[in-house]
Amino acid sequence: MEKRLMLIINPRSGKSKKKKVFSAIEETIRDEGWTVETYFTEYRGHATELAERAGGYDRIVCVGGDGTLNEVINGLMTLEKRPEIGYIPAGSTNDFAAGIGLPKSIGKSARLAGSDGISAIDVGAFINDKEEKRYFSYVASFGMFTRVSYATDQRFKNMFGHMAYIFEGIMSVTDLNNYKPFRLRIETADSIIEQEYIFGAVTNSSSLGGLVKLDKNNVHVNDGLFELILIRKPKNFMALTETVGQLVNHKYRPDRIVFSHTESVRLTSASPLDWTLDGEYAGSTCKAEINVIMSALDFVRREEVRKKPFLRKKAP
Repeated sequence: MEKRLMLIINPRSGKSKKKKVFSAIEETIRDEGWTVETYFTEYRGHATELAERAGGYDRIVCVGGDGTLNEVINGLMTLEKRPEIGYIPAGSTNDFAAGIGLPKSIGKSARLAGSDGISAIDVGAFINDKEEKRYFSYVASFGMFTRVSYATDQRFKNMFGHMAYIFEGIMSVTDLNNYKPFRLRIETADSIIEQEYIFGAVTNSSSLGGLVKLDKNNVHVNDGLFELILIRKPKNFMALTETVGQLVNHKYRPDRIVFSHTESVRLTSASPLDWTLDGEYAGSTCKAEINVIMSALDFVRREEVRKKPFLRKKAP
């Protein structure tokens, strides 16, 4: 029985990729028994449009960064019957891939994308004050550091990759005094908090922009819960350094960092907050509701593959 697979490639993500790499990805997936139809994205939102038409496929695989994956997920979530999804990370930081342990090698990821190692993952639904809904795979965030992911020039990302985020993050830290905290009302199933914060995230990954790391033992992609992180404004640069150290060591002082697990959260602010979803700008809103959709997608993420060479050398 024919197994149909839609392969979506973003040729502009991350460091430049050569056509022979794309061909090798196709060949590797075909070797796993798939009939592959390949599409290259041409503009922002194109991957979403392609995924919306993937109802007749058994699997969809995307090649690109977290933004490309986000577009594909938003397309798939419109379908009543969703095909399986595979991901070959080729962006600058690839937070989602790092968080769920996907291979860093494109060759290994291509073999995995064609394999049978399926496991369900949760997806986040983000609703703004206009009742507009968007989906995300691993993080919805606002405040300090948030602008790093979408403000960094794409050419700079392509040249320096992960270090582009680090560089922009350091520059934002030096501007600490200009950061005004946001007064928020935060409602979860367990509590209501009213406090001022400079950063907030609802996440399902242990890696956020290469700047924030969570304990992998506390983050599970299919438990029906996301992690809520809220950071109060440090008094000075030294206090900020200590706060970062708490994030790195996963030892959170309640007077500086709020950390909890939640299946839903409502956030209300007096002034609009700029939000990002999976590192992409998602607009400004005074109200946001975030819900976890448990086991929303069947994701290819377990290492059940046959070892084969990638980019094979042609016989002389």
